[in-house]
Parts: sequence; C-alpha cells; structure tokens
Amino acid sequence: MVNSMKKRTKKYIPLAQKQERALKAKIAQTYEFEMEFVIEDINKRLDAWRSENNVSEDEYCPEWLVIDAYKQQSLIIALKMTQLKDPEYWSVGIDSHFFNAETEDVYTIPFAIDLPQMSHAELMNGSDVKVNRGAGIKTRWKGLQAEMISHWESDNIPAGYELVQSQVYIKAHAKFKDTRMFTEYEYMLGLRDKGMLIAKLREFAGVPA
Repeated sequence: MVNSMKKRTKKYIPLAQKQERALKAKIAQTYEFEMEFVIEDINKRLDAWRSENNVSEDEYCPEWLVIDAYKQQSLIIALKMTQLKDPEYWSVGIDSHFFNAETEDVYTIPFAIDLPQMSHAELMNGSDVKVNRGAGIKTRWKGLQAEMISHWESDNIPAGYELVQSQVYIKAHAKFKDTRMFTEYEYMLGLRDKGMLIAKLREFAGVPA
C-alpha cells in the first residue's frame, strides 16, 4: 500500500499586505526620543528671527526654524510635526548655572524628574497629573518652568548670583499616532541625514532658500 500525503499549499500574501502588516507592527511599538539644548541659545535664535521678521512673542515660530534651533534632534522633530501620541513617560534633567560676577564663581543647581503620561503642552504648562515628590508625597505638576523656578527657590541661591545658562535634557517614550506619521518621521530623518531637512521644510512653507 502506498501512503499518500496531501501537499500543503502556502497561503499567498500580497506584498502590499505584508508591508501594511509590518508598518502596523512598527507603530504598535513604543519608541524613545530625546533632545539636549541650552535654553538661552534657543531663546536667542528665536528672538532674533522674531525681531528680523517683526513677529510678536505670542505668535508661533515656523516648524523649520524651531527644528533647526534644536539642531534637528529626534524629539523636536516628532513633537513639532505632531507625529506622536501623548508620551507614556518623560525624563527631564536641567542643570541651571548661576554666576557671581564679583567672585567669578559658578553655582549649579541640578533638577531631575521622571514623569508619567502627559502631553507636551502639559509638560510645559502644567497638568492635573500628580507626580511623585518622594517620601510618598504626590502633588500636581505645575509645568516645567514653574517647577524649575520652585526648585531654585527651595535651594536658597546665595546672594549675588545670576542665572547665566540652563542646560536641558529631555527624553520621552511614545508611540506614533498612525502609519502616516511614522512614515513621515522616517522620511524626515532620511532628509536630515542627507543635510536636506531644513531646506525641504522651508520649501514646504514657501520660504526662499
């Protein structure tokens, strides 16, 4: 007797469908984004542009300018182009340097905190989200600048010292809003790596090169 075996046929999946599945798998993941900057350098760059273009402080600066001011880092690209869902986790570190002109001494106040899920706007301006202050104490997040100033005040800065520089590091863990935002981000990173991102953003905005 001859044993007969049924040949198993592999289900054909079109290439476009495979690519769509792969993309969906990618946007289901959580990614890490980060940026480092000096607050005073950013303000100087943006204020100079506002002055040159007669733009008030209340008006938004264009995407290409902000992304370039922050040196085209991953987090500023994703935030400025609104490509992310609200980050699930934030880590913020700030070293504020104060200088005494008389003694030529530098006094540095470090500030570091990990934060739960909130939007970028809530990170900057405040949120109802309560954050861990240590010793089992949790209070409402007041916004990055307000929190930093409160931290300075609690440090009792010696007389005669003035703030000269604030070095900031921000890291976020977040998912992309959808496949379109993921592919847009990847495209923008490709342009950045070729040195073409800012020129392309200016072109999209109708700004002469």
